[in-house]
Amino acid sequence: MKCIQVGLRSDEIDSRAGSSLWEDAWKRLQKNKLAWMSGLFLVLLGIGCCFGPAFLQVVWGYDDHTQNLAYGPQPPSLEHPFGTDFYGRDLLARVLSGARVSLSVGLLAAFVAALIGTIYGAVSGYFGGVVDSLMMRIVDILYALPYMFLVIILVTILGKSLVLLFLALGAVGWLLTARVVRGQVLSLKEQDFVLAARSLGTTNRGIIFEHLIPNTLSSVIVTFTLTVPSMILQEAFLSFLGLGVQPPQPSLGSLINDGANQMLVFWWTLVFPGGIMATMLFALNFLGDGIRDALDPRMKT
Repeated sequence: MKCIQVGLRSDEIDSRAGSSLWEDAWKRLQKNKLAWMSGLFLVLLGIGCCFGPAFLQVVWGYDDHTQNLAYGPQPPSLEHPFGTDFYGRDLLARVLSGARVSLSVGLLAAFVAALIGTIYGAVSGYFGGVVDSLMMRIVDILYALPYMFLVIILVTILGKSLVLLFLALGAVGWLLTARVVRGQVLSLKEQDFVLAARSLGTTNRGIIFEHLIPNTLSSVIVTFTLTVPSMILQEAFLSFLGLGVQPPQPSLGSLINDGANQMLVFWWTLVFPGGIMATMLFALNFLGDGIRDALDPRMKT
């Protein structure tokens, strides 16, 4: 009988070698065309929001606050692709500036919520017992209270500045992150690596911040991506009520509010801000769903 020796090339061996969770997640995310296209759209939108208003001002002399009452509201044209609002301001410049504000508020508020929720949930899950019960009862009480009512109270007390707005949104938006992280920590704190760290004399603070929280990052990232659209909607609602971003600084919420008051006559003042808002929220949700699926270890590459 003739024996055949089969050899493997080094590149084949490397391809069969194990890969990390993040490498597998990146491969799965690349296969999700909808999430990939949504991420590309958000990157392009972010670039347009950052540099678009300055480009319009340098090239055509348009900005988001200079009024031209004599020109007034004009429909979309080659000169003004999104038209102008009731005060003669270029709507494209205002939509780009407003989207920049809404994205900034959404990202920063979600970051504040993720930071508070991660630390709170990790501490609660690690110590357990009476500490965990007390901390979770506080979360239950806050869950029972109307979310927007708390935000309105904080905005009214702290003021109506942009910085205080995302702080107020993040200060009451951390409850979901706290519960997710707590559940992860409850399953992680009895693992061998935590027991080994405790036997080596690592402090509770070191175990929480150096061992437990890094192992919950995948869940935190997923929660963060799904929190951003919610924060943008909350900011839009507050601006719609006049409690969010204050004039003359535009946001998508304030632009939609202005357009809603004029939509029967000047339809473009509502269609373009509302269209950008809806598309941005769809893209953020699709990207969040894609990242959630990519970070699920049960998914196959």
